[in-house]
Amino acid sequence: MKEFLTCWQVIELYEEYVKATYPPEIAERIINELRSAVLRFWATQLGFKRTTQGRKMTLADSTSAQQFLQTLGVETLLNARQTLEQAFENQKASIASKNTYGNRFTQFLSWSQEQQWWPSRGSWKASVKNQCCPILKHPYGNTSNTPLTERRTRQLKYQLKPQETPLALQKELDKFFQFLTEPEWPSRVVDPIEESSAGLYIKEIRLMLGWFYRYQTPPIKLEQLSLSQLLPLVTRDDLEDLTTRQQEKLWKQHKQTLESWLFRYFSFLREALYSKSPRTRRGKICVLLALAKFLYTDEVEQKGDYDHIPLIKLLNNHLEKVRKEIAEWTKNRQSVSDFDKKWPDTQEGETALAVVRAKIVEPMRIECRPRNSCGQFRSRFQIALSHQHYLQWSFLADLPARRQQEYRTARIALSCPITRPEGVPQNGLYHPLPPLEAREKRRDGTIKDNYIYKTYIHKTKHYPEGIWVLEVHKYKTYKSYGTQSIVIPNRQFADGSCFYDYLERYLYGWFLPAGYRNSQIYNWYQPELIGCRGRWVTSGRAEFNPGDACCLPAGNNAAIWSWGYLLVAPKLGTLANESGFTDSFNTTSHRLIGKRITPHTMRSIWATWAYQVQLNDAQFRSLAYAMGHKVETLRQMYERCTPEEKRRPIEEAISELLFEPSPVPELQVEASPRWESLLQQLQQLSPTEREQFLAAFTK
Repeated sequence: MKEFLTCWQVIELYEEYVKATYPPEIAERIINELRSAVLRFWATQLGFKRTTQGRKMTLADSTSAQQFLQTLGVETLLNARQTLEQAFENQKASIASKNTYGNRFTQFLSWSQEQQWWPSRGSWKASVKNQCCPILKHPYGNTSNTPLTERRTRQLKYQLKPQETPLALQKELDKFFQFLTEPEWPSRVVDPIEESSAGLYIKEIRLMLGWFYRYQTPPIKLEQLSLSQLLPLVTRDDLEDLTTRQQEKLWKQHKQTLESWLFRYFSFLREALYSKSPRTRRGKICVLLALAKFLYTDEVEQKGDYDHIPLIKLLNNHLEKVRKEIAEWTKNRQSVSDFDKKWPDTQEGETALAVVRAKIVEPMRIECRPRNSCGQFRSRFQIALSHQHYLQWSFLADLPARRQQEYRTARIALSCPITRPEGVPQNGLYHPLPPLEAREKRRDGTIKDNYIYKTYIHKTKHYPEGIWVLEVHKYKTYKSYGTQSIVIPNRQFADGSCFYDYLERYLYGWFLPAGYRNSQIYNWYQPELIGCRGRWVTSGRAEFNPGDACCLPAGNNAAIWSWGYLLVAPKLGTLANESGFTDSFNTTSHRLIGKRITPHTMRSIWATWAYQVQLNDAQFRSLAYAMGHKVETLRQMYERCTPEEKRRPIEEAISELLFEPSPVPELQVEASPRWESLLQQLQQLSPTEREQFLAAFTK
């Protein structure tokens, strides 16, 4: 079955146009005359065989001729005039027939040439070819073929699950979470943290409790688990009746107990989970310190008092040792995972960022095309998925790579219950930013969400075509850098498409104007497509059946705003978690270049690029700000230049400034009156006299 319009379908479309344009009697005459031209003459010349002879065709022959034209593609119309002329000659048509049927056929062709689906010579197949993806190869196999660590077994899952947590322990965990996040807490002398960070702390505590329950020797019963199992609480009342020596002995026992289980736990991480990174141990110790500050809240008056508690001093000592180990690992470029398997291979003078953009991002853009390599339309879901993957990569490779959480949690408004704002064109696409009352807020009233929206006025500047903006209020270093309003540039590509094309296809779907079977008439937001026939090749984000949310109105007259996440998990339609978001990068980069690149790796790639292209100080500071962290962080944590690349600028400067050979000074002869007089006399000599003078001078 053909995907494109057939010749007979085109005729049926024209007949619909005629019926809608002319009175019934005239329309009927036009259609009858056109069918005579098409079925009696044109179809016969194209190869249709009639079963009867005579001027009029039987119903059976007419039906067969229509079926024959159903097998011919619309490109057959390119030579239709010449074919009809040959049919007139072969069938010895009268002048009247030529005029009547020829004029009707010409009118039909003139109308057809004005349609979007008209196949100008050579362009139909070319346009189909331009809609085809390359063959999606998997030369590197599954990501498991490129392991990042030495671990070859499945990772143990030992975390204490919420459903198995005793009620008393759950209450302790809830209270700890509130201590970490509530803006005010009785007797607390430390600052609250973000709920996302507190959630990670609770996860780490559950891992430790799960280890106590599943792997500790001797085993601990589930109902005996408590936070004091990790860190005992010793109050002033406990110490009041003890002598100094007894107090020291008590603290020593508790410190030995803490170190004993902590060292066994670290040993479990190394041997059972192959977790050898000092950064893992640093994270565990930091969580225990936060727990200690929670348990000992009533035992301190100010923040510095924590440093005098022996258990906290012990943890701080271990933390300092781990930090020194981390510094050593950083200096020696040591890592548990094989970083080379997460870093693009580059040629001399080539940056990793250039490789990512050329060998991953651009192929991902090409893979957004609606057809497969055989010319058949891909599934609507797959087209939407390709667009999502491309957008994810473009956000981190075409713009300074911010933390993946900002894009993963970015929202879009799904309703527009407002009047058209001033500055928005009559036919302009406007995707609003919800009002303050419909936004998520922190307890202090500041906005706590990230949104992407389209506007025509941004920071008092008018954009006639509109711009897409990412407004970021929720990210790790928000307290340092505040709200970020990032204009997403609409860069144009070599094939004439622009970045906004891909973003808007993902959000609203993709309508392809052309002659297709079961074609539809476009009537949505793109004015240039209004009234065109074609087909929706994907519904974009809607293909994932997203579980979108609704913000209830604050008052009786308030509008209802609905919203959803921009980059939802494709198969779930929900907010993508961190591991799933990372895996999508991991999988696509491995398929294309055999490297398991993550969003975090992209930040390293950008930092390294800054060194490789030798950004000046102002540009370097701007890049650090755009990525949402300090310049020192950019230099210390993310820079991956090789020692040779680090030394190259100074070595080139030394060669140029210190060892460049000095130019040989030109010999300058000081002019004198005697030499000037001699020169004047030589100029007055004839050519023959000059030759005689030179001959005598050289003897």
